[in-house]
Amino acid sequence: MPPPPGPVWLNVIDVPQAEKNPASAAVVMKSIPAGCQTNRVAFAPDGQTLWVTAVGSNALLGFSAAKLLSDPGHALIARVAVGQSPLGLAVISNGSRIVVADSNRDGGADDQPNLAVVDTAKALAGKPALVGYLRSGLQPRQFAVVSNSTTLLVTNTKSAEVQTVNLSRLP
Repeated sequence: MPPPPGPVWLNVIDVPQAEKNPASAAVVMKSIPAGCQTNRVAFAPDGQTLWVTAVGSNALLGFSAAKLLSDPGHALIARVAVGQSPLGLAVISNGSRIVVADSNRDGGADDQPNLAVVDTAKALAGKPALVGYLRSGLQPRQFAVVSNSTTLLVTNTKSAEVQTVNLSRLP
């Protein structure tokens, strides 16, 4: 049974402290709102931005990694409306694009599963950043970028297939 819709919180963890003493108060900050039903997270290659899919908000959210600690109330720096029930995400092209798996897992009759392509520079500048969609199988979920390649592998859960996407042909 899926969790009820509502705000979800990001927790910032002091990993070295948690490794030394797992019972300690390793959670540094725990009141950073992160949209509804967050699902996956990925850092930009430079480590400055944390990208999060929010299933219940149908959005990709960008958080300033530095502000998660110093100014959590202002850590959310980007929000991009994508398709229905975004699950997986892949940061590609040296961080200039993100592919989001719009799973449509709740099966809206008028909604289609697809892969949303987001321009990160536009998202961080507060401009329209959704640059297009790619077709996918049913319920795209996870991604893997083939090392030293322009190929993205996509698992499509309900169609029981692995899809390949040529990253050099993204919108």
